[in-house]
Amino acid sequence: MKSKLTAITVAVIVIVLIILDGFVLVNAGEVGVIFDRGRGILPNAMDAGIHLKIPFWQTVTHYTIRTQAYTMSVGEEYSGDYPIEARSRDGQSVRIDATVLYHITAVDAPVIKTTLGSEDDYKNVVVTPKARSILREVVARYDALDLVSEKRTEIVSAMNAALGSSLAENKVTLDEVVLRDINFSPDFAKAIEEKQIAFQRIKTAEYQKQEAEQLKQKKIIEAQAEAEAIKLKGETLRANPAVIQFEFVQKMAPQINWGILPSGALPLIDLKSLTQ
Repeated sequence: MKSKLTAITVAVIVIVLIILDGFVLVNAGEVGVIFDRGRGILPNAMDAGIHLKIPFWQTVTHYTIRTQAYTMSVGEEYSGDYPIEARSRDGQSVRIDATVLYHITAVDAPVIKTTLGSEDDYKNVVVTPKARSILREVVARYDALDLVSEKRTEIVSAMNAALGSSLAENKVTLDEVVLRDINFSPDFAKAIEEKQIAFQRIKTAEYQKQEAEQLKQKKIIEAQAEAEAIKLKGETLRANPAVIQFEFVQKMAPQINWGILPSGALPLIDLKSLTQ
């Protein structure tokens, strides 16, 4: 009886293990690649959910199909690799902080399993070395100052194009190269700062010169307008002598009263009001 119970117990345990090994849970954002001991890696990956497989005959490798990040930066917020040390075209030492965003597709996961292995394998064999090498090569095509000028956008585009093409050869899709920070040697950084200060001074001087020129033109225009007004006024007075009398009356002191008298009459002037 004791031996019989032991055999039953073992059988139950074996059956439970077989049942448990026959179920596969694939989490959201993942796919499962099946390796069959007889047929090798199966071409169709498992989507998220619960699946059945042949117990102990098939094994499943899980792959993330979400966007992943490979960061090259030294900092508390990052647990990635070290920044890229590179040389610009003009020989300056450059340190690049960057992040490479990438993903794989469910269709390509079985191919990656066949050619590159697990997630850690393709990260270490493909993503890391290619990212560091290609970004370094792109920097070498440009002068150091190009990295902090309007050409920076062009440089990032070149990085995306070169790295995207290279990763695609191994069925890895590049989402984006994020160029976060560029650092130079202390001496070169100081030279850049001094050049930038000098440039700003030149721009300020040019602005002040333009402002002075505009003020000068404004004064010339105002003077010309005033001269033209005086000229027109003189022509009007010469053509209409009566206007002179009117202007005289307008300029008189407000305490002097004027009136229109008949022809030949003598004007009466209030001498008292004048003396006041």
